[in-house]
Amino acid sequence: MAEIITPYEKFACAYDQMMANVDYVRWANYIESLLRNYKCYPRKILDVACGTAALTVLLAERGYEMWGLDRAEGMLAIARQKAATRDLDVQFVQGEMQSFDLNQRFDAVICTYDSINYALSEEDLATVFQTVSTHLEPSGLFIFDVTTEKNIAQHFHAQTFAENREDYSYIWKNVYSYHNKICHTDLTFFIREDELFRRFEEVHVQKIFEVRTIKKLLNQTGYKMLGAHDMYTFNRSNRHSDRINFTAQKEA
Repeated sequence: MAEIITPYEKFACAYDQMMANVDYVRWANYIESLLRNYKCYPRKILDVACGTAALTVLLAERGYEMWGLDRAEGMLAIARQKAATRDLDVQFVQGEMQSFDLNQRFDAVICTYDSINYALSEEDLATVFQTVSTHLEPSGLFIFDVTTEKNIAQHFHAQTFAENREDYSYIWKNVYSYHNKICHTDLTFFIREDELFRRFEEVHVQKIFEVRTIKKLLNQTGYKMLGAHDMYTFNRSNRHSDRINFTAQKEA
């Protein structure tokens, strides 16, 4: 019988290999270009939903004082190893993006790779925005992205992905509901433990939000939306966008 676990706890052991195609250097460059474009020159940055910290450590290597927050201790364990291997002083904390409390203020907060889509209602998303706001310095920037309905419908809906590796295998099934704009993902892992493989299951649920909804909620929680761009560009997002990057500024 499979053990059902918190999302990303067992995913952590395979995450970096499964995401090997992601160009984190390009992502870091883009974040820095956004910061410069909006005349924000941060010293201290919080990476919300940092995962295994691929992006966090890149930014730390570029001289920023980085903090990383994630709900999954499995991901944070790998993140801490990465930082230690590179001799980087990064603070990692376990917490939920709706309710974390670090008793710290940051010049900028980032939340990447559609982590925002894990907020499953407007109320949840507004709570995330408010929680981030309490951790931002006045006029600080919040940079985040969302995946789009076009991306989910075209590349994930009714799709099953599977892979066999020496130490693990996985089956990844996705179903998207146009009615409530929810993508439901079932992940089954078979992870080697000595000579045997143990089965684990994770359930991931994400919601699609329209740009106008995000802008409304940002305004309601004390931000000014500076841009909603097609990913890696400064072009306005459109119906063809697979991913939209938002930059918002906390009111002074």
